[in-house]
Amino acid sequence: MIDNNKNFEKHFLNQIMDFDEATLLSPNLGGSETPKLAKNEFELKFDELDDFCSENQISKDILFLACVNIALNKFNFSDKNLIFHENNIPFACVFENRDISIKDYFTKIKEIYDDNLRYINCPVEGIIKDYGLKPEFYYSFNKDLDVDSLKFKYSTYMDILESDEGFILSMYYNDQLYSQSYVTLFLESIQTIINHFVNEDITKLTLSDISLVEEYVNLQFDEVELPFLHKRFEKVVNEKPDDIALISSDATFTYTELNQKANRIANALIKKGVSPKSNILVMLPRSSDLIASMVGIFKAGCAFVPIDLEYPKERINYIFENSQADYIISDKSEGNTLDIKELLKEDDVENPDVEMSPEDLVYMIYTSGSTGNPKGVMISHKNICNEINNPKTAYSSILCITTISFDVAMEDILTSLGNGIKLIFADDSQIKDIPKLIQLINENQPEVMDLTPSRLASYLDVNAFCDAISCVKCMFLGGEAFSTKVYETFRKYSDAVVYNSYGPTETTITSNNKVITDINDITVGYPLPNYITDVRDIDGKLLPFGVMGELYIGGVGVGKGYYNMPEKTEEVFLSINDIPFYRSGDYAI
Repeated sequence: MIDNNKNFEKHFLNQIMDFDEATLLSPNLGGSETPKLAKNEFELKFDELDDFCSENQISKDILFLACVNIALNKFNFSDKNLIFHENNIPFACVFENRDISIKDYFTKIKEIYDDNLRYINCPVEGIIKDYGLKPEFYYSFNKDLDVDSLKFKYSTYMDILESDEGFILSMYYNDQLYSQSYVTLFLESIQTIINHFVNEDITKLTLSDISLVEEYVNLQFDEVELPFLHKRFEKVVNEKPDDIALISSDATFTYTELNQKANRIANALIKKGVSPKSNILVMLPRSSDLIASMVGIFKAGCAFVPIDLEYPKERINYIFENSQADYIISDKSEGNTLDIKELLKEDDVENPDVEMSPEDLVYMIYTSGSTGNPKGVMISHKNICNEINNPKTAYSSILCITTISFDVAMEDILTSLGNGIKLIFADDSQIKDIPKLIQLINENQPEVMDLTPSRLASYLDVNAFCDAISCVKCMFLGGEAFSTKVYETFRKYSDAVVYNSYGPTETTITSNNKVITDINDITVGYPLPNYITDVRDIDGKLLPFGVMGELYIGGVGVGKGYYNMPEKTEEVFLSINDIPFYRSGDYAI
């Protein structure tokens, strides 16, 4: 018996070596962990299970144990589980290979189960205590579980009893951590998983094939009207030629004047032999030259690649090489650098006519590269023309104070120019010097601002700023977690509409917006037109509403991928039922 106990301890350690903690069904409530057991039952009827188990040479115990493990994988967004069964023995399974067939999966589950049964009479309490392991999930089949008699208190007990009519699935759970409806979803998922087993060929069906929710099909998106950014701008020029398009530190431009300046740059680039679909870097101070260069590049059929003047030389060199850019537009001329002053000497101010596709790139934003080299996110004309139909279009002027290398700056600039809205473009000194920024606000009375919560918090410490923002009708907060403290402080000085904005660069700036009116209801809200947002499990399958998983963003706004990085693109840019999706890496419910 002593030898068997020693063998069990070795077996126990082998079971838990891949785990820092036991598996807990992800809670959906934020209540106390103090146990307060509730019970939920679900009746499951399957006439085919006897035949199914016989044909596949597995017991019903193994069948349900497999189902429970798959359900936990999906509810927990994990490929491994450490639960307990049969006299508190640990049951550990790790399935990184999600393409394993269900037939082989049953075999693996049975092997672990049979191996565990050798130690069913070994004392486990001391070992669990010695290794500081807190048991969380207990599984029992046909044992008529008496929860009160168990020596260990688990967060969740799963008890399955066979009856004349089928099976009774019971879950005992802490109602401070789980709602009844959430537990019902978990129990119903067992039935869904068994449906897959019974109705499909388990020699071909894999773990990654199993879905708890049916996928939608034939989802249609609206056509993007005039899906060329420069054409959107030129349309505004024709409709509002004398309206103010741009206020910058060096000059104020009407739409006609800004169009002519952009055309000089576009025609100069074309005459220099710049080919359509080329990538062009821009390194310019925040002035009208920068805005005109951006639009001129669009008109020449090329992609705009912004470079922050404060980037280190190594980063600039990397972006230049990775983007395979033909030129850099700057305020000096050397090598592949084009001097903006020389480009503006071009006499031709007519709109160039360059053939291009809505799928052609309009700009590339390089991400921070916190986990490696920066990645160039490719955004098409169609992507951005869809996105600029956003809530900012309801206002008459937008103040842009975001660095040009961040995509929010692109939203402010292109929403303005593509919709006939006045763009107030702060220069570098106005961004860094708050008295100058306050003066800019007072002089131009912008209706829209877009800030990170932390940046707004620092501004709200300045009384003159709090007075100045009385003109602001709409404040967009994004780029980091929404702050209720900042919101409440802002509310002391302004009754402006406040949006919580969310969206990765990869999905064209902003995919979701929500007007915040209640600090107890902070979410990212609904997707913008032609966007969809899904919550999916570890296998990329849809999850039931209310279950946490990874946020997938799909639709017209999903970018083209990472430039010159096919492997990284393949990891996160996907097609599901012919809909482009981006895996955000963010968790959502």
